[in-house]
Amino acid sequence: MAQDDLLLDVSDLSVAFKTKKGMAAAVRGMSLRVARGESVAIVGESGSGKSVSSLALLGLLPKSAQITGSAKFDGEELVGMSQNDLRAIRGKRISMIFQDPMTAFNPVFTIGDQIAEAMEVHGTAEGDKALMEAANLLELVGVPEPGQRVNQYPHEFSGGMRQRAMIAMAIANKPDLLIADEPTTALDVTIQAQVMEVLSDIRKESGAAMILITHDLGVVAGSADRVQVMYGGRVFERGTTNDVFYDPLNPYTRGLLRSMPRVDAIGERLVPISGSPPSILNMPPGCAFGPRCDFRTDACVADAASLELVKPGHESRCHHTADLPAYEAVETLT
Repeated sequence: MAQDDLLLDVSDLSVAFKTKKGMAAAVRGMSLRVARGESVAIVGESGSGKSVSSLALLGLLPKSAQITGSAKFDGEELVGMSQNDLRAIRGKRISMIFQDPMTAFNPVFTIGDQIAEAMEVHGTAEGDKALMEAANLLELVGVPEPGQRVNQYPHEFSGGMRQRAMIAMAIANKPDLLIADEPTTALDVTIQAQVMEVLSDIRKESGAAMILITHDLGVVAGSADRVQVMYGGRVFERGTTNDVFYDPLNPYTRGLLRSMPRVDAIGERLVPISGSPPSILNMPPGCAFGPRCDFRTDACVADAASLELVKPGHESRCHHTADLPAYEAVETLT
């Protein structure tokens, strides 16, 4: 992508936490590039480093976190930036949609007051004007009767409505970048589709870029331009959404896709990835996915593969990418 189009440029980002059992490496040398107006999905199982990396960008990790590497937002370095400078960016130019709005919202303030506060902090609007704009934002994201809802408390909203309200607060200051962390978790399929449609409409209207963090590949299919697959704190594969879905070049990505419900296999058992993700305190030698991989060889145990360009715009971290059998794409229930 052209340098002028580049909004976020993350390179060699690592995050570790000091524990009683030693250093826990949650993110290990992650890189990520997001262009203006682009949607990039970061997918992977729990513990792969998806959310930690985004929280590191915004300075929302505890002081015990050790963050190294570089993360430039519109040319400004975020890693090592003071909290005062980060506050000026956070919620204004970069907004985050958290995965659990019930805990993200303050239960003792109305939804309207909390959306208004987000605008007042950054000088976008104040007082009655901010509350009126909060009602307009609720209407924009599809909350019915926004004039009344703006005076209600988080517990008076359903799960789907709270998620919409969280989106309304995130877009209140017209950010350049939205980070959506598992925005459809715990929502039923119908509400998931509605929430993702709201996000899509908001992006089209505002031109904002988006990082979509999820473990649900079905959510990614119609929402992202590019996909980045993470495992054990590292990027294992990345490319366009079509490339990753229809021609995955990494055994881990193929395992994720096989575990999704399929249209042609209704009533049949799903095919899960055997084993469990590794502990960040005790990573296996060589490839982190090695103990669960059907293609593991001695080379995988001896040394972790690097992330290499396999074809234009498509990268994979695997010693055996060239030896993988042809992938037969299937229609999934998305």
